[in-house]
Amino acid sequence: MRYLSFSLILCLGCASDYKALQASSPDEACIARLKPSGLATAWYDASIDVVGHHISGLLLIKNMPDSSNRIVFTNEAGFKFLDFEFAPGGGFKVHHVVKQLDKNPVIRLLKKDFSLMLGIPFKKGPWQAWQKGDAYFYGVRQKKEMHYFITDKECASLQRVESGSDRKRVVSLTFHGPDAQKPDSIRLTHHTFAMQIGLKKLARE
Repeated sequence: MRYLSFSLILCLGCASDYKALQASSPDEACIARLKPSGLATAWYDASIDVVGHHISGLLLIKNMPDSSNRIVFTNEAGFKFLDFEFAPGGGFKVHHVVKQLDKNPVIRLLKKDFSLMLGIPFKKGPWQAWQKGDAYFYGVRQKKEMHYFITDKECASLQRVESGSDRKRVVSLTFHGPDAQKPDSIRLTHHTFAMQIGLKKLARE
């Protein structure tokens, strides 16, 4: 019985999040209409929770004249936690980061998270498509990672965004509001460890 219980735990741990997906033909019109294509310039009330640690402040997403994007995270008093630049050609630059966050694994993780929010993985195909119940998954591969955006059956709304391996979901991202480029709030959740990023749009220029 003890062996059976242990085997069951192992099977649950190796279960695939994407096993039930059924291959489908990509709907190019749906992709053009609903694929994540970036965020408009806006201020957000931001909170980041990482393994029991909480950081809150103001986050600015700014579209620059050269088509790059800047992500600036400060506290209420204006103390800057980080300032990242995402170039249109795929480049990435750290303009500023506080000592507590200045670790390569942390910067790589935040780069991936903000890239997903900005829709950078979805700028070009080739596209693959799958169906699961009433949801359609549209995916692009980057090296060993798959990035998905998920729509309803009628392609009327963007339900969420996910990143992971071929088997496991690692990150999920939801946009709340009528316009995914100008969302009222954003929630990013990691599924392999305790980390969340929450953004709530502020009425300021």
